[in-house]
Amino acid sequence: MASAKAEQIEFDHTDWARVVDRATELAAARRGWINLYPEVEDEHGLAQPGGPVVGLGAIFRAKGPTVPMATWLMATDKAPGTVGLEHGLRSKVLPRLREHGIEPPPGSFRLQDNSRRGLVIRLPADVEPAAVLAWLMEAVDDLCPLQLTGQWLAEVYEG
Repeated sequence: MASAKAEQIEFDHTDWARVVDRATELAAARRGWINLYPEVEDEHGLAQPGGPVVGLGAIFRAKGPTVPMATWLMATDKAPGTVGLEHGLRSKVLPRLREHGIEPPPGSFRLQDNSRRGLVIRLPADVEPAAVLAWLMEAVDDLCPLQLTGQWLAEVYEG
């Protein structure tokens, strides 16, 4: 999906209106998607989000990226909107999120919760973009084993 040119928006938990506005525009146009990456700190400084896994070991690795990544696909005339979370945990994550009080937006439906392929949720037609973004950020915060800086990058694709 990353073949199109993305608009990049840097934001944080207190200033995310541009991302919500773009999501609202994409939802109204019934096309596009947004990838969300948290910025993390490691012992050597800032780490790059969602970097590729390289080497022969990557072929046999049974888990996703250490730093979770979220993808938000807007509903189209042919398909409902969905959100997906890639993560490095070796288990289903929806029960963990719910145990921590992090519930998907009301009316959502779990399509997949797999340790290798991640979590995919179908969104209800009337979902508010701010509710989706808030849930995705909270879920990624919870699933990331590294310290987050509070800064995020949204890659917005018109589709």
